[in-house]
Amino acid sequence: MLAAGVAPTASTFNILVKLYAWRTAEFHLAYDEIHGMRGHGVAPDVGTFSTLVTGLCRAGRLDEAWGVLDWMMQEGCLPMVHTYTPILHGYCRQGRIEEARKLMDFMEGAGCPPSIVTYNVLIKALCDDGRFDEVKEVLAEIKTKGPKPSAVTYNTYMDALSKAGMAEKAVELFEDMRCEGLKPTGFTLSIALNCFCVHSKFSEVIRLLERSTELNWCAAVVAYNTVMSRLCDMERWLAILELLADMIKKGIIPNTRTFNILIQSLCIRGKLSIAINLVFNHGIPANVVTYNTLIHWSYYHGRASDADSMFEYMKKVANVAPDEVTYTIMIDGLCRQGKFDEATDCFKEFLKDRLSKDLLTPLINRLGRKERIRNIVVVFREIERQGFVRNYMIFEDTVRSFCTVGFRQHTEIFNLEFLLEGILGPGKEVYPAHNGRRKR
Repeated sequence: MLAAGVAPTASTFNILVKLYAWRTAEFHLAYDEIHGMRGHGVAPDVGTFSTLVTGLCRAGRLDEAWGVLDWMMQEGCLPMVHTYTPILHGYCRQGRIEEARKLMDFMEGAGCPPSIVTYNVLIKALCDDGRFDEVKEVLAEIKTKGPKPSAVTYNTYMDALSKAGMAEKAVELFEDMRCEGLKPTGFTLSIALNCFCVHSKFSEVIRLLERSTELNWCAAVVAYNTVMSRLCDMERWLAILELLADMIKKGIIPNTRTFNILIQSLCIRGKLSIAINLVFNHGIPANVVTYNTLIHWSYYHGRASDADSMFEYMKKVANVAPDEVTYTIMIDGLCRQGKFDEATDCFKEFLKDRLSKDLLTPLINRLGRKERIRNIVVVFREIERQGFVRNYMIFEDTVRSFCTVGFRQHTEIFNLEFLLEGILGPGKEVYPAHNGRRKR
């Protein structure tokens, strides 16, 4: 810019101040930029100092931020609301709510009354601290002093009440918000939907979704999924189908999550064949969660061959990579059928990606209860062969299983010497070897 003869403005320097004060720890360079402005015939403005104050407050340097306020007033630049608000935010982040409230009183006295954004910061801090009675007082103060509450104000309060188990009060605020002439946002309505679901007021939920057009709210698929998931938990199967029909009628395209809820509800109802038909014959989009659900319920209903077929289909035809949940379901199902060699092979396949104690422990327990010592030896030799560090923690459940079923007297106990060596060695974190090198 300088080489091209383009003179920098205050906005130019404000960007540089923000760069140094917000993005790096080199605050001294932010100060240098401000001091260097006058050399270019530019005076720092309220935006310059406010940017520096914000950076200091983000770093927790509140005392230094107050020093900047003194500096800017010496320069004849009066602080504005957006200068004070970061300091108030800093107090709230540190739990110094009383000091934040004193700052708001100071702002009033300085002829710079807090804006609704400032009040929202205070309300958020009070909500996080569970001081809901004080939030009510602040809301009353807002209405008295002038700044009108915003949707963010009500959203913050409603969300906190909902999370604190006070869903009924949150719903009352939803009505108060509408009486204030404020339009609910998508977040507002999501909170309200969740509150209704918590209290099983599904008639209210459905009515709210049906009124979405009237409320000028584009009810997204996420909102429907939230309600349908709750209905599934409550075993309200017909209501799920009604909501799905309502979605389609309104032109809202169901996503994979929507269909997964439907598949889960059908499986719980014992309609496994219908669920399988929907996925394989009607083109419902399926992901790993879909297949995990079908595989689990196939084993549950004794349809092991269907589960095995689906496992192969998802890998080789659908190109959906199995996850840890998939392998856990498969290994558990194979063990229940007495197919311990297949279960061991399944674990070895998963081991190519990583070693999971959550998957290893149940397998070892099942093998131990059935005295499948050869399979246990194979499992641990494969762990060693794959280059994973042997940690004594992963042997704890194994040793307990051996002792429970009497393996301490087993004729093949010599095959477990490498396990004992691992237990007696120094404990290390379990992680795969990197760059092809095995770690010991």
